[in-house]
Amino acid sequence: MNQIENTNENNKFLTEVFRKYYFENKYFPYLYSIEKREFGYRRFDSMVVRHLSFKNIGELVAELVRNVPLDVYYSNAYYGFPSNPINEKQWEGADLIFDIDLKDLDIPCFQDHTYYVCNLCGFVNSEHKLCVNCDRGKTSDISLPCKRCFTAIKKEAGKLHEFLRSDLGIQDKFIEIFFSGNAGFHFHVNDPSIRILDSNSRANVTDYIIGNGFMCESIGVRKYGNGFLIKLPKSGIMTGWRKKISSSLGINQKSELKLRHIVETNGGYDGFRNEINRIAKKFGVQIDSQVTNDIHRVFRLPDSINGKSGLTKMKCDDLESFNPNNDACLLSDSEVCINLKTKLKINLKNCNFKLENTIEKVPSYVAAYLICKGLATISKNQ
Repeated sequence: MNQIENTNENNKFLTEVFRKYYFENKYFPYLYSIEKREFGYRRFDSMVVRHLSFKNIGELVAELVRNVPLDVYYSNAYYGFPSNPINEKQWEGADLIFDIDLKDLDIPCFQDHTYYVCNLCGFVNSEHKLCVNCDRGKTSDISLPCKRCFTAIKKEAGKLHEFLRSDLGIQDKFIEIFFSGNAGFHFHVNDPSIRILDSNSRANVTDYIIGNGFMCESIGVRKYGNGFLIKLPKSGIMTGWRKKISSSLGINQKSELKLRHIVETNGGYDGFRNEINRIAKKFGVQIDSQVTNDIHRVFRLPDSINGKSGLTKMKCDDLESFNPNNDACLLSDSEVCINLKTKLKINLKNCNFKLENTIEKVPSYVAAYLICKGLATISKNQ
């Protein structure tokens, strides 16, 4: 559910700063084959507009400046007729996309900067439950990711990058990494040889990357009655997932006795299988499989504003040095007054903000960030 309260003041303010951004940023350099993409957007009233198409960037920018959406999406698919109904679009292929989100990772500090905002009245609660203010609304958890959060999710993104390059053999020139604009990273793989993969083939890719279904037999451990047999595969165990598992266990092609001891130590075949699953979860990447498997997905447009944060979906050329709260914070510096719902500390554009008063004067990019998060409203006392 959209966390922006439906007030004229909030919508007017965000519309102005979003329009200014799209008017001044007329280029979308990572948008390829625009004439073959379906576009859509979410309005500030949460209504979704779909099945749009544009011949060029100029037409797209004109639409964004004219209607100023909360969120902008485009298809991973290439269509002969992108504005037609879904069964009449004439699918021609689709980029392979991946989504890694902070909420799917077990980050110890995550709860330290999570707030619970009522979906009805907007009140900030102390717990994820029925709102204590209106007694009717359920709360949504809203996180303000910290430096440790981004360090953890960048590490996960690095793992995915390595899978794509080393395990799947995809060339770097076909891999683009984007900060999602909120709390995650998106990978776009535009290798022409991969575009034709169907949903089942993409599901096999996601299972491989997540680490689903790795079998003990792949490294030579087989169930035999109530016991087990060891027979290392002739093809070796030092490539792909076999290598990841074997390296974690400390074995190689000549370690049959050591492997037998490991299986026995884990309680036999079933216990060893549980250990393998634990290792696979550790080395696998926490991606959203539904996103990757969908060959008709509409995905957030690169260089568009994320309506959940006011930050921009930004190309990330260097994961290690990329600072989301600085590099993707591109809205205006002009100051406005906001009504703050809770005391908080944030860092945006390399500036620390300690906000404690009911009414605070802040740069527009801070105001947009907190309004999009549901933690502030624009003040009438400008």
